[in-house]
Amino acid sequence: MNKESKRETPAAINFGEKMRFLGTDGAGKLGLQPQNTVHQLKRILGKKFKDPQVQADIHRLPFKVLEGPDGGCLIQVRYCNEDAVFTPEQVMAMVIVDLKRIAEAEGGIPVTDCAISVPDYFVEAERYAMLNAAQIAGVNCLRLINETTATALAYGIYKTDLPEADPVHVAFVDIGHSHTQVAIVSLKRSQLVVRSHAWERNLGGRDFDEVLFDHFAAEFKAKTKLDIRDNKKGAFKLRTAVEKVKKMLSANSEAPLNVECIMEDEDLRGMMNRETFEQLAEPVIAKLRAPMEAALAESGLTVDDLSSVEVIGSATRTPCVCRVVEDVFKKPPSRTMNSKECVSRGAALQCAMLSPVFKVRDFEVVDSCPLSVCFSWEGKDGNTVTQTLFKRGEAFPSTKMISFNRAQPFSVRAHYDLDTPAELLPPCFDKQLGVYSVGPFTVPPGSETAKLKLKISMNLNGLTHVEQCQAIEEEEVAEAAAAPAAADAKMDDAAAGDAAPAAANGEAAPMDTTPAPAPKKKKVKKTDVPVQSVGVCGYSKSQLDDYFEKECQMQAADRLQEETNERKNALEGYVYDLRNKLYDVYAPYIKEADKEKLQAELTAMEDWLYDEGEDTTKSVYISKLEELKAKGGPVEGRYAEEQSRGPAVEALRAAAASYLESAKSDRAALAHIAAEEKATVVKECDAALAWLSERLGLQSKLAKSDEPALLTADINKKRETLERVCKPILSRPAPAPAAAPAPAAAEPAAADASAASPEPMESEASPGPEASSEAPMETN
Repeated sequence: MNKESKRETPAAINFGEKMRFLGTDGAGKLGLQPQNTVHQLKRILGKKFKDPQVQADIHRLPFKVLEGPDGGCLIQVRYCNEDAVFTPEQVMAMVIVDLKRIAEAEGGIPVTDCAISVPDYFVEAERYAMLNAAQIAGVNCLRLINETTATALAYGIYKTDLPEADPVHVAFVDIGHSHTQVAIVSLKRSQLVVRSHAWERNLGGRDFDEVLFDHFAAEFKAKTKLDIRDNKKGAFKLRTAVEKVKKMLSANSEAPLNVECIMEDEDLRGMMNRETFEQLAEPVIAKLRAPMEAALAESGLTVDDLSSVEVIGSATRTPCVCRVVEDVFKKPPSRTMNSKECVSRGAALQCAMLSPVFKVRDFEVVDSCPLSVCFSWEGKDGNTVTQTLFKRGEAFPSTKMISFNRAQPFSVRAHYDLDTPAELLPPCFDKQLGVYSVGPFTVPPGSETAKLKLKISMNLNGLTHVEQCQAIEEEEVAEAAAAPAAADAKMDDAAAGDAAPAAANGEAAPMDTTPAPAPKKKKVKKTDVPVQSVGVCGYSKSQLDDYFEKECQMQAADRLQEETNERKNALEGYVYDLRNKLYDVYAPYIKEADKEKLQAELTAMEDWLYDEGEDTTKSVYISKLEELKAKGGPVEGRYAEEQSRGPAVEALRAAAASYLESAKSDRAALAHIAAEEKATVVKECDAALAWLSERLGLQSKLAKSDEPALLTADINKKRETLERVCKPILSRPAPAPAAAPAPAAAEPAAADASAASPEPMESEASPGPEASSEAPMETN
């Protein structure tokens, strides 16, 4: 839950004059400051500015996007009264920081690890950008998990009816705001295997919104001759309105649209029915079939093999979309999952499974490679050799080895398969992922080339990299000679054995002492070879450290401004609260002249707040509040004393009465207490009651507006003193009764036992003097 008690937090950041507004606060300013509110970050994260789809998205986004020095995107906003430029990674880090703060507030423990969901179609540049954002936010990303995989995990780990052996096959269809993703997954009781992925990265619910937007914008232009597309605020209002119309048409046959003062004081009104909407959206609906059919074909399954079709995403509530899903898979779509939470739930489960802090039941997640990755290098004849190491649809993470025979340093190039269909990659996308330079290394003596092994892996994040390169050298070495027989063999063992054969002349045969040649074996020597990467996506460590430092500075500025606002609100609230109470509950506790003076000071403070104090520092608000409380505090104190004095008086009287009753009673339970001690209790109680009576008399002569003569603290102190003296005396337990004497019959019984034994018993442990003395010597 966030601070608004909502389970869903928008990924929106608003840049204000003094601070940033994150999440729900940022989304709330989208209508007021659209040019300063950044959202839909995934549409530009890790992408090139000149990407045609990025250019199309920029026209829909209300904030300004520029081209960076590296060809990427930069976001320009007005922050702290200055033009500021941020990378998409920096802004995404702000979103992660906000989510981290919510998780820490809800869980009560620091958050250091996370798992982040990304669309299935994210290429390495986009995945590196998300990892960089996590590093700038100061969290450790344990895994980038594909969104459909996270959905399948959230679905399967809670299913108790999954089989142990033969898996069930489920299609997951996610049609969100701007993309469509489909995955076919095989599920068993303790495992899920993603069989296929398919997607359309630019097809989603917003395309249906755009159909309605174009329709009503054309009507408005025909009526007023004004093009609403040229007005960013008006376009934002219309897009917000048509989204509501689309949602209404999901459950109703028609829906009205009404936007007042949308542009140049002109209103926009209209009606839309479901039939007309579906006719207008027919081109969009037709595109939905392609990713579903592609995922089914790549999985190697038929529609009869599927047990169910799970749909998530806001656009799946549109009736025409559901009809397409049912028509492709020949099954009605199922909605057993919370479409707003299933992806984040799956990512949280994956994080818990990877973290050593939590214990989760064993459940294996086997994802499939969304795009084929190849490695190319120059062959011996000068031609380029290309090998596909990670094929689309193969399980990952995985590791592959490539062997090379080289005499000189060389390089290998990682890239997506050049034959990858265009619809699976962003438009005008550079398929190269990076170049790895291998070397230098030493060629073994007697060889023309060195044998090298390159270890290449695709990790949990779906990123390919060269982990290690080793030079393999084989050499023959002699085995160590067998140890000689022991010289000190036992003679009796030799005699007991068979005799050695004698020579023909009866003499012992001579022993052959010539040593046998030692056998040789091959020894493999492995030497690490340096590998340097060039052109791999992602920021350098120095850049990440710089962005992290800037993020920390912005967080500190946000905290200071939040605390300043809190102090300002506290001062303003105190002014209003005290002013109202001076004419209500505080009226009897302040003299009329003092009331008028204090009211004037409150009015002056209010005027200062809306004038000079509108924008000042935290310390000034604190000092002003303390100054005001010094004047209003006595009135509040007198009122508080009047409210608490009565209960304190009754508590003291009740305690004294209880102790007096116990001290004067003749109960047997208190018979062991001496009369002098009881007299002490009576004396203390009488003194406390007399003091109370005297003070109450003084207090009764004072007005409520005077300083009190009897304070609640003094009454409580007197009661505590009374309890400290009386309670130990009256609560002392009675002494235990004396022990009864032993029965007299025990002694005769012991005497009889002694008489029954005719001879004394000797003790072995301590023999008597007779046992230890020597026998007397006889003399003649």
